[in-house]
Amino acid sequence: MVQELVPKERVDDLRRKLKERSNWTDEELDRLSPKQWRFLNSEHKLRHYKIIAEVVRVVDHCELQPKIGDKFVFNAGGMLIPEETTFPMVCLWAIASLFPLSMMIMDRILAGLDPNEMWRDQISCMDSSIRDGGLGNVVFKVYCRKL
Repeated sequence: MVQELVPKERVDDLRRKLKERSNWTDEELDRLSPKQWRFLNSEHKLRHYKIIAEVVRVVDHCELQPKIGDKFVFNAGGMLIPEETTFPMVCLWAIASLFPLSMMIMDRILAGLDPNEMWRDQISCMDSSIRDGGLGNVVFKVYCRKL
């Protein structure tokens, strides 16, 4: 598939915004590839979604004692929204498991596809159940909410 280039006028506008808003230098901007410019041109689409990872099962135990329905809530760019998160604490083992799926979700949003139509929509934390040498395991259903 041939990827269309971002029009020069749009790149100029993005360059100006990145320099003003985020202190990018011309040197850094000159190194960006067409693929990176396509991402920057489309990243505004991420603002229209939240990613929710909701507890659907606790296998054996979890020291944090989450309940079915507890959630991690992120903006679609991957930033945790603490005031909307109901999981008892931020857990590295759960967050790490979410990372690959969050990248797939971002890619679908940027491509204009429905992120909720992915065939893979559940993940489990990286701890394993007691019978598999761990202390417990939490399974999450991951979905997006359009704002």
